[in-house]
Amino acid sequence: MIAFVSSLLLKLPPEQAHSCALLFLKVFQVFKKLLGIRLPEGRILLKIPPKHELKFRSRLGLAAGFDKTAEVFPGLLHLGFGFVETGTVTPLPQPGNPPPRIWRVTPYSLVNHMGFNSNGLDAFRTNLQKYRFWAQAPVFANIGKNKTTPMEEAVGDYEKGIQALADLVAGFVINISSPNTPGLRDLQSVSFLESLIPVLPKEKPVFIKLAPDLNEPEFQEMCQFIDEAESISGVVLTNTSRALSEKRGFLSGGLSGPPLLPISLSWIEKAKGILQGRKLIIGVGGVSSLDEALQMREAGADLVEIYTAFVYQGPKLVREITKVF
Repeated sequence: MIAFVSSLLLKLPPEQAHSCALLFLKVFQVFKKLLGIRLPEGRILLKIPPKHELKFRSRLGLAAGFDKTAEVFPGLLHLGFGFVETGTVTPLPQPGNPPPRIWRVTPYSLVNHMGFNSNGLDAFRTNLQKYRFWAQAPVFANIGKNKTTPMEEAVGDYEKGIQALADLVAGFVINISSPNTPGLRDLQSVSFLESLIPVLPKEKPVFIKLAPDLNEPEFQEMCQFIDEAESISGVVLTNTSRALSEKRGFLSGGLSGPPLLPISLSWIEKAKGILQGRKLIIGVGGVSSLDEALQMREAGADLVEIYTAFVYQGPKLVREITKVF
């Protein structure tokens, strides 16, 4: 049944297919709850710098962008994901960029120009309160800034996200690397991270999500700062690629899918060399099979996320990877 639904969704326009998938997951998770089916406690205990511990059912997670509103993460966890990254959520509701804003491209890739379409922190928090205790597994919040927030006030938007959600999530991912909010990638700097440090929570792990399009000196400088910052637990590598999207003739948006894998692997290997196990690395970008998930682990990723391959292959890929992952 699930395989049939997955194949049917690929016949619909991308954003419509996503809405239908969310509806299916809402029904699926209600069904699980009515039957009293609860997920077993995770068997993989990870010590996360500086002094955090989390249990995971598997090392495979779903990247941000799928459950933007924090409404279907219990259903996703029941499909086999070991953790889910919800969001990106911004302090105030915003519609994102005008459609069309997501395209399927070969090979099995997506170009995404969504632009942090968000229901805002109040609705996001309400959803977390409603659904959080349906599923005992790590749920992270990916937080961003509103498009209309001036760059010099960006720290305040991230602080609002942390303050609103700290009691409901397992940790945070700071999104400063989406190519779809004007100027956001300019925040990928040591000076911005320095200004962010005072608002980061001490009681929850925090990860910084970086773009694949950084040059090597920029990347090394960011990783070295992260290595030395006690309140930052690690990195998420990587976001979508504007450069790969441009090569395919798109005037906007970032590309995800198989072409991103070699770049992500390269940055993970470089981050491993800098961080030396002192911080956690979450690898994401182009993983489409168990073999590629294992490649990410070999490169240095402690946890691995998928997104685009889940869109194309559905839950069967989750089952394939989590059997041994």
